[in-house]
Amino acid sequence: MYTLEIEKECSCVKKSGFEKSMTFESREDMYNKARVLECLMNQQFCMTHFFEAVDYGDKIVIHSSVRPDDEDDDDIEDANTLVKKSDVTIGFDGSQVPPKESGSN
Repeated sequence: MYTLEIEKECSCVKKSGFEKSMTFESREDMYNKARVLECLMNQQFCMTHFFEAVDYGDKIVIHSSVRPDDEDDDDIEDANTLVKKSDVTIGFDGSQVPPKESGSN
């Protein structure tokens, strides 16, 4: 028997309806469920905590820790602003003829 446990139940875990402890017949099933839960929790929960599944052999525990503040969040610019500021020019050279095998005539 293999066990998957969620170490601490923050409010997001409680709201999710995930069981705190789950048992599996195979190690592979336990491992797959742990990876799916870890991913879901890190992507869909409130972003207060970071979740990490740690393998202890017959048991995997999903630990949580408080996410550090990202100090660079205030400086994030959208993609359009970054492209406008860059020195790179993106475009096509109309004077170039495409290769014959490209399917363009």
